Amino acid sequence: MKLPIAVKISISMILLVSFTGCATMFHGSTQTITMRSNYDDVKFYVNEAYVGAGSAVSVFKKKKNYSIRASRPGYEDVTIAATKSFDATTLLGILLDWGIISILCVDGIGTGAIQQFDQETYVIDPTIAKTDFKTQ
Repeated sequence: MKLPIAVKISISMILLVSFTGCATMFHGSTQTITMRSNYDDVKFYVNEAYVGAGSAVSVFKKKKNYSIRASRPGYEDVTIAATKSFDATTLLGILLDWGIISILCVDGIGTGAIQQFDQETYVIDPTIAKTDFKTQ
């Protein structure tokens, strides 16, 4: 017994939508983050990996945690944690499958798209190094 083509397409669409989380569909599982400084010789590191000097762009996976470090000779390094918050688009999964697969499995465990990074642009300037002056 052959199924009509319309039934096959309908079943395929239902399965596709059921196994894709709403936050993943609308916002993706990655986010592009831009880092810049007011100084050209500042080097940027993301999780201790060098990404650029003066300004840099990096793609962050929403499932992972990141820290951004700005380094400049003669200055103290500044490290900032890239913070995340809940992505409300995830709640649309309740309409698809009561959130069982789309929210818990896909957006939560699978892709991490249940969260989004709070900032997409960071301006980080290292602070002036403190020197110890000994009084003699």
